[in-house]
Amino acid sequence: MAKSAAAKKEPVKTAEETRESLVETFRKTKKKVTEKIKGYNEKYLAETVEKGKKTIKDYNEKYLSKTIDKGKDYFEGPYKKVTDALADAREKGREIEKDARKKFDEIVADGKKTINKIPMVATIEKKVTEGLRGVPSLVNMPSKGEIEKLTLAMEKLSANIETLKKQNSF
Repeated sequence: MAKSAAAKKEPVKTAEETRESLVETFRKTKKKVTEKIKGYNEKYLAETVEKGKKTIKDYNEKYLSKTIDKGKDYFEGPYKKVTDALADAREKGREIEKDARKKFDEIVADGKKTINKIPMVATIEKKVTEGLRGVPSLVNMPSKGEIEKLTLAMEKLSANIETLKKQNSF
């Protein structure tokens, strides 16, 4: 019996051979497991998923889409009424604005005619204008004529300076 036990013993493997053996065993196991999972998926899951998709599609067509259409009808009617009412109100507002502007322009024109008929308006306007013309002299501000004279004098002075510069440069 001792011989048979020794005959059954496998030779001692090196570390490299043990690694290779483990890698090979892992590859074979991975391949078997992958094939089993693939077969399971094809046999059970794919068919179940397709049935689920069909059931959901049927449910959507039968119940959900009809409910959505009813909901749209329920909300679109009042929404259309509200938007139409707002559009009408906006249009009426624009018409009222045009009428108001027209009336305001008429009132302004009538007011101008009435003011021009009052005899004192022209006199008051004349006195105010004279008073405003006198303001620059009150604050010791030169008049337009004085500014023009000063400007001409400055231009003549500049011309004379230029002439003197040219004469002295020779």
